Order: sequence, then C-alpha cells, then structure tokens
Amino acid sequence: MFRYFAALLIIATALCVNGINHGIQELKSNPVSDTERYAVYSTVLKEAFVDDSNKLLVIEDKTADDFTADNDKHWDYLKQGLAPISQATIDDFKSKNAKTSSLEDKFTVTIKTKLISKAEVDKFFAPSGGWWEAFYKSYPNSPGLITFSNVGFNSDGSQAVLYIGHSCGGLCGTGHYVLLTKNNGAWRVEKKVMTWIS
Repeated sequence: MFRYFAALLIIATALCVNGINHGIQELKSNPVSDTERYAVYSTVLKEAFVDDSNKLLVIEDKTADDFTADNDKHWDYLKQGLAPISQATIDDFKSKNAKTSSLEDKFTVTIKTKLISKAEVDKFFAPSGGWWEAFYKSYPNSPGLITFSNVGFNSDGSQAVLYIGHSCGGLCGTGHYVLLTKNNGAWRVEKKVMTWIS
C-alpha cells in the first residue's frame, strides 16, 4: 500500500513540475510588454504617415481578422520577402491573431490619433452613409483609415511582425506585412511586403 501511494506521489510531483516548467517556458517565449506592442505600431505609423500633410491618423479600434495568417503558401511567400524573419516571430504572430483584440490610444506619434469602431466605419459605407466623402468630412486632413493586426514577436523581443492595411478611397489603398527589429532600445522597419493594392 505504501508503494502505491509513493508511486502516486512521484507521478503527481512530476506532473506539477512539468506544468510549472511549461508555464515558465510560455512566459519566456512571450516576454514582450504592451508598451513594446505600441512602440512597434508607432514606429510603423511614423514611417508611413507622419508628415506635414497629415494632421490626424484614424485607426480602427479592433485588430484585423481578414487576412490569411494561417495559410502555409501565404507564409512561404512572406518568409522570402521578410527574410530573415524567424519562425518564432511567425508562430507568435499566428497565435496572437487567432482572434481580434481591442486597441487603445497609446500611440506615440507627433500628430493626433483617433480610434473608431467598425460600426462607425460601416456607417460611412452603408448605402446612405456618404462613403469616402463623408469620411473625409468627419476626419479632414487624415490619410484615410488604418487597420492593424496584432504584433508577433520572437522569443527575446528583438524582432516583430505585423500587418497594416490602409484604405483611402474607392480605388486607393494597400496592405503590407512589416518586419521590424529592435536595436539599442529602438524599433526600426527592416522590410515590407505588399499583399494587396487598389
């Protein structure tokens, strides 16, 4: 009887230790803070949109969910364009974008930012919503509507990838995946791959 309980105790201890180690590994594989996420977003915004012609950046308040993040052929194409992107960065991106999440106005750029809901976007593009003319009447001096994905990071937080969509008219817009690296505490855009244009 004693041997039976001793065996159970050994198995239970092993399971607990394994669970703790697994938890530690998960924490180690994703050490990046929310501050870093917004630092990445801000770096991309600065490079693409911060100039004298824009006074306001209009950003959808939920992350994108309409791209093929789990398609292997899609990622084979992106890996070539975004080399040397790591598999850990790709895997984290896929995991983070399994569902949408809310964005907050934590962008550190020198011009104003405004988060708007999908419901508000849909109102502009409803049959009687006024389309892009109404959008620009509500948000003058903006470059259009910006949509972000969640950000994927590698295990030490030195590499990041995200998707950014930019719509600016009926036949105006682009979608890009952007690879960034962190050096000396600052994020820098390394490469971009365009996935659509209108």
